[in-house]
Amino acid sequence: MRRFPVGAFVALLAVIAVIGGIRIFAKSESQRYTQVQRVLSAPSRIDLDLSVSYPQGPIAQEDYHLVDADGDSIATYSVTDRKGDRAHFNEEIHGYGVSFAFEKLVQDGIWQITSKPARGRNEPIYTVFVKQTVQREHGSRKVSFSDPEYWARAREFHLTLDRSKATPDEADLIKLEASTNPDARYLKVVDDFRAFGSPAFKATIATARKKLLAS
Repeated sequence: MRRFPVGAFVALLAVIAVIGGIRIFAKSESQRYTQVQRVLSAPSRIDLDLSVSYPQGPIAQEDYHLVDADGDSIATYSVTDRKGDRAHFNEEIHGYGVSFAFEKLVQDGIWQITSKPARGRNEPIYTVFVKQTVQREHGSRKVSFSDPEYWARAREFHLTLDRSKATPDEADLIKLEASTNPDARYLKVVDDFRAFGSPAFKATIATARKKLLAS
């Protein structure tokens, strides 16, 4: 009587299991590879802009523009005087500087702050615009405000009329209550733009501004 070849059968099962595992693993890795390639090939772009308009003074306009397009980054600064003369500077950014700048703006509240009315006719107007595109999904934000230093130290005042007295005197008529309600996010966002760039780039900006202010 011939014995059933148990050893050969076990070996055959092991081979089948290995082949099946390879096929399952290969399919999973193929799907993963396709997903990774889809992410890598998808457009990715970050645009960060700060524009400052000056109603008076020798400087009429300042513009900061930071862009990262699929890993290629550049920072641009321009300043225009009241006569229309314009100075323009570029700096190529290596690494993830613009991405880090975007993260800093998010951390400092760019998605939360809202536009504020101008506090005076002669106040500079700050306009901040950010836009991020990743895998064809995008989000953007644009806000305008003046005097970010004011909002960083702002105070709210509440007036209460006292009608409980028939003939109130002036001291009782109006009760003035003040409460501190600063919002430093506006100033932080502006400072994030002004702090960006290499020492040489920031020195060039400072020199250009100084020259126009002295003109």
